[in-house]
Amino acid sequence: MTIKAASIGLGWWSGELAKSINGNSHLIQIVSCYSRDKTKRWEFANRFESGHHDSYEALLADSTIDAVIISTPHSLHAEHVIQAAEAGKHVFVEKPFTLTVESARKATAACRSAGVVLAVGHNRRFSASASRLKELQVEGIFGTLLHLEANFSAPGALAYTPDRWRANRLESPAGGIAALGIHLIDLLCYFAGSITRVSAQAKRRAVTVDMDDTTSVLFEFDSGATGYLGCMFACPYTSFLNVYGTNANAFAKVDTDNLSTQINGEQESALVIEPIDTLKLELEDFALSCTQGTPFRVTPEQAVSNVAVMEAIALSASAGSPVDIEDEFTEAWKN
Repeated sequence: MTIKAASIGLGWWSGELAKSINGNSHLIQIVSCYSRDKTKRWEFANRFESGHHDSYEALLADSTIDAVIISTPHSLHAEHVIQAAEAGKHVFVEKPFTLTVESARKATAACRSAGVVLAVGHNRRFSASASRLKELQVEGIFGTLLHLEANFSAPGALAYTPDRWRANRLESPAGGIAALGIHLIDLLCYFAGSITRVSAQAKRRAVTVDMDDTTSVLFEFDSGATGYLGCMFACPYTSFLNVYGTNANAFAKVDTDNLSTQINGEQESALVIEPIDTLKLELEDFALSCTQGTPFRVTPEQAVSNVAVMEAIALSASAGSPVDIEDEFTEAWKN
């Protein structure tokens, strides 16, 4: 069975998602779309040879549509997820799931009550380098995990103007955390388990709109390991995840699938990794969850936990003091 999906919110990223499966997947296809902007509807429909709807309500009422792919502004995610769930549609929603724990809980409850699949698009979890790094961890090469450090930065906010929906503190709390850093928050927890405390600072250094562009965070994990995340939204692109243990270190460039290890003090050694299309993989994983009931790689509970960490980062940066993560959110990452 092929899942028939509709794309909601037709910005740049919706096009990237559609491009990954357009004519390239027997598991899921995009058959319709919706945006408040009529021109965007027509352009998307023409580009990807799909239908289109004139309202979100009309799209949700269409019985031929099985699922929605939501990439609307962050602040609208919860509302759109709940509407889709109540209409009986499976939901794939881009990260961040929502901007607050309260709204994430409501959206999760709506999907659970309706019996529909909820998938959140943390696509870096599907990368070949992350998968290989997890295999190394399961093999036990690191020994005792000591520390993880990550950075996901890009120049995007330098070009923001006030009319851009991301260009404000509501949609972009603590600078680039919602757009960029949330990916690495998910990976940090995937490898080190639950985060119990964050200490963050966020500053506006270079952008012209009302948001921060320079964010750094220290983490404490339930395991006793520590971590660091850097997230600049006004510098050249970089993305990496480094893992340090008593027996080995690993250095991953997640987006380019470069991974090297340093084991027992030996010289750093590069591993051969076959790149993979993370967008296609996550959407097909979502489709299999819809048709076969297999669990999506990112659980709803983990997605809510990621929101809790993001919210704590913004609070810590604003208050200038550490923030503890409540126990209920740390349970999501425990085996």
